[in-house]
Amino acid sequence: MMISTKMEILVVDDEPKQRRGLAAMVRSLRPDYKVHEAKNGKEALELAENRSLDIIFTDIQMPIVNGIEFLMALNQKGYNVPKVVFVSVFHEFGYVQQALRLGAKDYLVKPVITEHLEPIISDLERQLEKESTVQLETKSLNDQLAHTKPVYMEHLLYKWMTEELQAAERNEVMRHFTSNGHGTVLILETKPDDRMADELEWRSILKRAILQAYTPLAETMVVAPEHEKDRLYVIAVWKQGISGAECLDQLRRALSQLENVYNRSISAGIGKEFACIETEIRACCESAKLALQYLYYFPEGMWLSANELQRMLNTDGSPLVATKDTDALEKAVTESQLELAVLSLASLLDQMAAAYPSPFRLKCNATQLLLTCLKRVELVIDDDQYRILANRIDQDIIAAKSFRDTQHTAAVLLADMIKQMKKDKSSRSEMIMQKCREFVEANLHEDLGLELIAQRYFYNPSYFSILFKNNFGLSFTDFLVKARMQKARSLLLQTDLKIVEIAKQVGYKDIKYFNKVFKKMFLYSPEEFRRMFSS
Repeated sequence: MMISTKMEILVVDDEPKQRRGLAAMVRSLRPDYKVHEAKNGKEALELAENRSLDIIFTDIQMPIVNGIEFLMALNQKGYNVPKVVFVSVFHEFGYVQQALRLGAKDYLVKPVITEHLEPIISDLERQLEKESTVQLETKSLNDQLAHTKPVYMEHLLYKWMTEELQAAERNEVMRHFTSNGHGTVLILETKPDDRMADELEWRSILKRAILQAYTPLAETMVVAPEHEKDRLYVIAVWKQGISGAECLDQLRRALSQLENVYNRSISAGIGKEFACIETEIRACCESAKLALQYLYYFPEGMWLSANELQRMLNTDGSPLVATKDTDALEKAVTESQLELAVLSLASLLDQMAAAYPSPFRLKCNATQLLLTCLKRVELVIDDDQYRILANRIDQDIIAAKSFRDTQHTAAVLLADMIKQMKKDKSSRSEMIMQKCREFVEANLHEDLGLELIAQRYFYNPSYFSILFKNNFGLSFTDFLVKARMQKARSLLLQTDLKIVEIAKQVGYKDIKYFNKVFKKMFLYSPEEFRRMFSS
């Protein structure tokens, strides 16, 4: 850093002429500097204590306090010692050597001349500039360390709670968290709030409130992981005679006030309590995480302890979801009954949730229900829209933060599925009729009927019959008979299959009836037709 402020220089000498002459010479060389004068070491010390001096030019032989004694007194201050230059006559050189050993920076021989003074002042300025730069760099480094060390300690504490520490890391943690005894870990979670400009400020407020509430009752450390911006981890060891329940009540009261002031909910997962938290810290943290995870089933702002969770999971769960219930949902979807489908889905999800499966498992079950419904209506939904809906189901259900959110998201997806089905079915009747024709022709050996085919393509049978005749110019029954007879004719001419086998392949179990229908269409019985027309 370049020296830009005015330096302060002191000239000390008991001889007025020598003192004033040297002071005047310094002023002429550095007009911007402030130059003080003192007639002995005692007066100089008083000035040094009250002023921020940079350079001192001092005589050696002076009354009351001489130059050597003055330098020793300055050194005893131990900090911000100015640069001292001794001014002496030639025969005092032995004193000058002693002064240099005590830390003097240079010396001048009386009478002082400008040519000797200028280089010394310039050299001292360079030294002061270099020291100033080093001091600023040191301060900057110290400031960085002051900021980094708490962050590093929080990182170590988080690691202590969640994984195995190296020996050196464990020793470092134990130096900062010396208390060991009965306690637990809490994990507090708040949702981001767009109205609050600075989430870091909110975390800081929350952190202070926790420490204020807990410090009288427990040794407490709060960890705010950078990668979990909505969470605070609280490690607490109860003080002698204090119960965990008492501490939790105190904290809940304190945080309840914050919730009211900032209109934000604070949820908490409370870990298992252990008599020796140091050895069970990871178990404490894992149980707190699990409790927090299961708050998925409850409204925001709830607190759930590991013990309460254990009681929930030990209760008898609801009966398994019945096949008839899933069938009812799929039927409502295929018949485009939106309200009934949404109600059926909500009922199924409620049944699943009653047994408190893990949130991930419940989301997977909800996803499977919706994908099964989507598969049922695959034939009448545009391929691109089908893929979009399938991706939304996979992503949106897993992303849901709560059971209520899962229910709402599932209902929206189901409604969008049914709306898309209605839209595509009305705009794609020609394509659907073509798919229907292909299906019939590929399955002539099956027991096909109007109602079965109409149901497959999600149409009312009466409407389907009209739509089919409009597209193909034949009723469904006539079309089916014609398709079967044409395939039977091909098999008679192109294969050596027995007539009874051909009849089965085109859907006729009664050979006499097959012969009758074939003769009616082609004027010859199957056997006569093969004999006359096969090559």
